[in-house]
Amino acid sequence: MSEDYDPTVLVSGHTTIGISDDRLLHSRAVGRRAAELASLLGWSIKRQHQMFVLGFVHDIGYEYAMDQRQHETVGGELLRSMGVQDWRAVAEHGDPDVDAMSDELFVINLADMQTDSRGNRVSMRLRLDSIAERYGKYSQQYLRASALASRLTRECKRHHLSIDVY
Repeated sequence: MSEDYDPTVLVSGHTTIGISDDRLLHSRAVGRRAAELASLLGWSIKRQHQMFVLGFVHDIGYEYAMDQRQHETVGGELLRSMGVQDWRAVAEHGDPDVDAMSDELFVINLADMQTDSRGNRVSMRLRLDSIAERYGKYSQQYLRASALASRLTRECKRHHLSIDVY
């Protein structure tokens, strides 16, 4: 592990969000969906397994984040400090405004947007409805997720995926 990483600095004596049992179910399902999408894209078995791991840890930052909006950066930094090659896919997931969406980020985002908060496979439309129900239709969470869903729909076309995105 990198010497410049100290999780206590991130926590600073404050209570963190942590990882709930439901989030564990969500994370496992995102990992499985990410591996499935990698298979649909024709990626190697090794890469499918790597995508499972990235999907499984995509929300690891919640363990140390004090605010929901920090979890991507905190998780990405943790993975970067461990030398994980595709740490940016975790650090940038959920961001509809990222400049370039790598293939790995596309898979993680799509898997995340097709998995509800309890680990059930859903359409992006149902996922958006759930986010609106939890946070409100005018919340930053919903607005960002909606923009991400639109971008993912375009990315599906670029990747020649004709899956049920809405």
